[in-house]
Amino acid sequence: MPLPLLNLDDRRWTDLVEEGTAQIPRYAEQWTDHNVHDPGRTLVELFAWLTESSIYRLNRIPERHRRKFLALLGFTRRQPQAACAVLTFSPEAGTGPFALPAGVSFETSGATAPVVRFRTLRDLTISIVHLSALQVDEGAGQLQDQTRHWREQLPLYVLGQNPRVGATLYLGFKELTASQPVALAFRFQGPLSDAQERERLIRETAAERVTCRHPLPDIHCRGEHEPTQEVTKLPPHHSAVVVWEVFTGAGPQGWTPLAAIEATARPSTGQVADDTRSLTLDGIVELNLPATMAQTKLGAVPDSLFYLRARLVRGSYDAPLVLVDLAPNAVHAEQAVPVSQSFKISAGVVPAGTAPTPGTNTRLRMKLAADGSIKALTFIPPGHAAPEVSVLSYTPPVGLTPGEITLQLALVGIGTGAPEQQLSLPHAPVQVESLRLYTHWENSWREGRRRDDLDASTRTAFDFVLDAETGQINFGDGERGRVPPARALILAAYRTTAAASGNVAAGTINRLSHTLDNDVALAALPAPLQAQLSRITTNHAPASGGAALEELPQTIGRAVETLRAHERLLELAGHTKSDTLDQVDMQQVRALIAPQRGVNLLDLERLALDVPGTRVARACAWANVHPAFPCLQVPGCVTVVIVPDALVSAPQPSLGLLDAVKRYLERRRLLCTRLEVVGPRYLTVRVSARVRKLGGANSARVQARIVEALNNFFDPRRGGPEGLGWPFGRDVFRSEVLQLIDGVDGVDHVLTLRLLGDDEEGQCGDLSVCPTWLVTPGAHKIEIV
Repeated sequence: MPLPLLNLDDRRWTDLVEEGTAQIPRYAEQWTDHNVHDPGRTLVELFAWLTESSIYRLNRIPERHRRKFLALLGFTRRQPQAACAVLTFSPEAGTGPFALPAGVSFETSGATAPVVRFRTLRDLTISIVHLSALQVDEGAGQLQDQTRHWREQLPLYVLGQNPRVGATLYLGFKELTASQPVALAFRFQGPLSDAQERERLIRETAAERVTCRHPLPDIHCRGEHEPTQEVTKLPPHHSAVVVWEVFTGAGPQGWTPLAAIEATARPSTGQVADDTRSLTLDGIVELNLPATMAQTKLGAVPDSLFYLRARLVRGSYDAPLVLVDLAPNAVHAEQAVPVSQSFKISAGVVPAGTAPTPGTNTRLRMKLAADGSIKALTFIPPGHAAPEVSVLSYTPPVGLTPGEITLQLALVGIGTGAPEQQLSLPHAPVQVESLRLYTHWENSWREGRRRDDLDASTRTAFDFVLDAETGQINFGDGERGRVPPARALILAAYRTTAAASGNVAAGTINRLSHTLDNDVALAALPAPLQAQLSRITTNHAPASGGAALEELPQTIGRAVETLRAHERLLELAGHTKSDTLDQVDMQQVRALIAPQRGVNLLDLERLALDVPGTRVARACAWANVHPAFPCLQVPGCVTVVIVPDALVSAPQPSLGLLDAVKRYLERRRLLCTRLEVVGPRYLTVRVSARVRKLGGANSARVQARIVEALNNFFDPRRGGPEGLGWPFGRDVFRSEVLQLIDGVDGVDHVLTLRLLGDDEEGQCGDLSVCPTWLVTPGAHKIEIV
């Protein structure tokens, strides 16, 4: 929804003339003739006209200037984004392992909707992998068979509701291939495990690495290349460490660990590449199992199976892991496919150099005739200044028969030498990061540089501006941006995407695309296996992440939401009459964008809930408080207490979680502020009471209801008077407990009541709680009479 356009000044010419005339007695008392015939009055009217013209222009800021203003604030329009999906394959019985190379395209098969193509991003070995059993050990050594839940596609806790060291996930396979990579795709419940959370985590890691880097002088010698930007990998989990093991019957208890390698690498025998960040993010685990793996019987499953297991060996999780889907033979696919074009080679042309083989890359020089056919072609060896181009097919001309070459390169147009030339890419929208634009003129190649605008371009800079939605390319005028030379070939290598239309539903990507790219990539794959790919391919989850070019009003709205995040938090706290976000409905809090800086305590609380890769259920901040000196005022110190989203009676953050939150807040706190991030301390509250029941009520049921009500009331995550978690530092009042018990079904009245804390001494009055403490329920003693 576009924001309303403000009228920055609604004064008109008559208003300005009246205002100017009214100022005359104040600044020129000797000027007494204010009639229209006076020359001074004419000057007033003239300046009123000039001012009205300025006001008119002020209210009509062009879109180009708005984009520039937004860029100065750090906000640019988001380019079209390609959707991503995970493809899985279920080979038919009797099929041996076969390789599917990266870059193979699969597509949807809708009868009415346009076909959407997805390209695989990694080599995959497809084999028969039959998952027959799924068992879970919460760390106590007892296996729970969860196979039925998995087969019925019900969410299940991967390592139990309270994962602790030793918790293990067992996967039993009826058929499993050794010495071949096996890819297993994991998908977890909740938005904090999706691709967007992964990107947030990678961006934060990259920004933190830049911040912590030692400053270097910004000096570049003449001819020295700019330093390339470092590619940031997905960081490990801040606390939990998971190892993958296979049952071989050898070693300790028969389990052999698999060596962990980078997630981007292909595992060799005895190795595993885990892309799930210790089972917390949606991703793929690729294993290469040794030939010594053996079958065994485990737990309540009677069959003898090949077992893999993922075991928590160190650390802890912020929240329980809920598995939604697990699929073998999985690979990531992107809804962005390369653009290719076929060029005719005129009869009689003798190509120079070594002819390329389809499926390989080559460097070339060429000249085009007026009809667009190639009239001169030279294949040049590596080391020359020319881009590498992928060749899909090549037929040289023979005698009077013309030839043809198909390249992953598109002819955009031919330079005219005129300023501000405009061209259009043959296919759009464009995946911006894939675009490479070249001019080919007089046997030389030159690569252009995409910029948001040409304001800072020089006359020698080959810069261009791209409209990724329409594919339009704008060049400079010779002063701001170099003009493409006349008769120069303008070529582009890029990928095109359907943007938001690529977010297709689950189960719709189910056939192999019939394209020249696939013919080249699958040339070594037998035809029966190629035909089988259209029967065994699917996507268990919908494709996501596709987005169209962001409209300018949306960019403005995003900037307003981000820049006003601090004020929105103040408004929310004022509306709820709370001095902390901890006692505000968490859905309302998380619906607001986190601020960019921690200016006050509310900002720090919201930022603590927004740390990428963590699960923080509650956060509360105090000023001038240090956890080591709770009874003293410590000016300049801010203490933030966090509670993880664990399903236990007294959740405590791990050291890794505390460190992750502190590092995140340290980069956003105010200068000269000392920041401490700690977990809460708990006061265990036990209630001892004698309660008289109503006539005919069951004593055991009444007792169970009272205990349940007390446990819910003292729950640190969902308890308290408002059900938002017990407030930090709030005392336990005897009157509230009496009212709570009295409201339980079957209770007549309370005869006696004592509140017991950690000191084991019962009190007839209230229990005091320290400011940064919470309460947790203990073992209550309820007597029913």
